[in-house]
Amino acid sequence: MKLWSILGNSQALDGGAMFGNAPKAVWQKWLPADADNRVHLACRALLVDGIAGGRRVLFETGIGAFFDPKMRERYGVVESEHVLLRSLAEAGYTDADIDAVVLSHLHFDHAGGLLAAWQPDTPPRLLFPNARYIIGRQCWERALKPHPRHRASFIPEPPALLEASGRLELVDGTHT
Repeated sequence: MKLWSILGNSQALDGGAMFGNAPKAVWQKWLPADADNRVHLACRALLVDGIAGGRRVLFETGIGAFFDPKMRERYGVVESEHVLLRSLAEAGYTDADIDAVVLSHLHFDHAGGLLAAWQPDTPPRLLFPNARYIIGRQCWERALKPHPRHRASFIPEPPALLEASGRLELVDGTHT
């Protein structure tokens, strides 16, 4: 079995949004903010090759490059290209080589990398055409009916696209 830490798109996120009610005086010693009060974050995925009979599993997809330029600026996504795809290629893989994508939840900074990079006048589309998409049932239900406080952390397109793929697996409890 081989493991890779795969780099995805990076983000400059408002420090208050990242650290919640922790005072800036505490967290800025660990991760200084820029002039716009943003902290710089890398989105990484874990690629496992050779698990369960030779399958390739990607854990998380990061923020990706699905936002249009205005939203990319608002949410501080640094790169316009899909860095995760480039990083997979550097490891010798394409998104079509992935057998399963496991997501901890569907916030855009964890699941945005499921979508192809934004292009004008092109509807969102899923990547990883041969993968099963594995998500906990409770996380799925939260994405479908988010609490108003968390609504901005979700993007509307992935649930419908995941269901339409016919490759969505919702799991309860442990899964092998």
